[in-house]
Amino acid sequence: MDALGKTRLACVFALTLFAVTAAAQTAPSRDAKAPSESESATAAKTSFLALSEADRKATQDALGWLGFYNGVVDGAYGKRTIEALIVWQQSLPAAGDGIVTPKQLASLKSAAAKAKADVGFKVIDDSATGVRFGAPLKLLETHESTAGATSLRSEDGEIGLYLKQTSGELASLYKTMIALPNRKVTYKYLKPDAFFVIAGEEGDKKFYRRYAAPANPADPKVLRGFAFLYPKARSKALDPVALAVANAFEPFPVAAPASPAPSPTPEPAKLTAVAFIVKPGEAVTTLPPTQCKTPIVEGKPVRFLEGGEGLFHLAGVFGERATAPAVADAGDDLVALSLAAVGDTKSALQVASAVPAPGGERKILAALGPVAIGAPLFDRHGRLVAFVAPGEPAKRRADVALVAPYAIVAASALGASATPAPSDTPLSLSEIAAKMRDAVVGVFCGP
Repeated sequence: MDALGKTRLACVFALTLFAVTAAAQTAPSRDAKAPSESESATAAKTSFLALSEADRKATQDALGWLGFYNGVVDGAYGKRTIEALIVWQQSLPAAGDGIVTPKQLASLKSAAAKAKADVGFKVIDDSATGVRFGAPLKLLETHESTAGATSLRSEDGEIGLYLKQTSGELASLYKTMIALPNRKVTYKYLKPDAFFVIAGEEGDKKFYRRYAAPANPADPKVLRGFAFLYPKARSKALDPVALAVANAFEPFPVAAPASPAPSPTPEPAKLTAVAFIVKPGEAVTTLPPTQCKTPIVEGKPVRFLEGGEGLFHLAGVFGERATAPAVADAGDDLVALSLAAVGDTKSALQVASAVPAPGGERKILAALGPVAIGAPLFDRHGRLVAFVAPGEPAKRRADVALVAPYAIVAASALGASATPAPSDTPLSLSEIAAKMRDAVVGVFCGP
């Protein structure tokens, strides 16, 4: 975590202590199952870390806006994040397992966007003080700026955000602010020559103040900070706003202005490949990680592990009853299980017979479904023989599959030894499909 991240973490921690007395939904309920070093906690952690950094931060940000999370928006896995996610899931109601599905993530983003729009929250750069800050502009209608100071207030004066650039010693300013009369300080913290935060109450209002010195100062006496004040009676509505103000504040911004144009609505995840579950929480496919930015299996995010010899492993929360497959070196009469998309999130199994292509090459001839990359091939005893490698799309005419050659990756790349045939009686295509259906899953790839 960089210096700015550490600063934000300490500041938001102060705000947590300051705002945690809000309505009950701002803290995990007694019924929430706190993550521990258990299988459920490991599954939640794996799922959360499988999300992109942007989606991890979006999850924390949204939970904060909805009043379930009091913490820094940094995308890092932590107990506070997962507990907040569990309590939010239980409010739906939904399984409170801490595993955010793509549908839930979309719902969180939508709810956060609405909450921000309701108060007109924007991140802007202030020329008067040099800071970058976020503010609920619909609540703060009156704006005034002078050299080194900007104030934003509600029309009735009850809510105020005050930005200031001043000079002096950080420690001296800290001592002055904590000693002011008529102020009940509930939290205070000073990191010498870096920043301080003070939170508490002033009469019928809550306050949160922060000042910072630059990390590499051209003038070591330059200080920048803000104060946010609002009525205690409106804590339920404004505690999440205060958290957002704290998370967005940058006293000495180094990047370009933080007000990008609205992002276009992302396309839904697309069924891209087939994966075969080889043990609980792990599947193999021939789809390279470079071709799938955000992989999803059974509606939950997964992540790529290391692979080799044309096979890539996926880790996630799926296949809890899976067992190691029986493996065969080769076969002349094969069964291929490919997939076809059903809507945006489901797939249908496509069963086809396959034979080795002439010439001794590592290819088969088959009429496969629309999604064939990673499709497993079995012999007539149900033993795993190979996987369809990436290549040309499945051949179709008038939506009818055509026989075509497909390159394959031998199942021996898994490192498993061949397994003797269980009997001399071969299985039919439908029997093999029924036996293997639960182990064949679609890999959906998001933008």
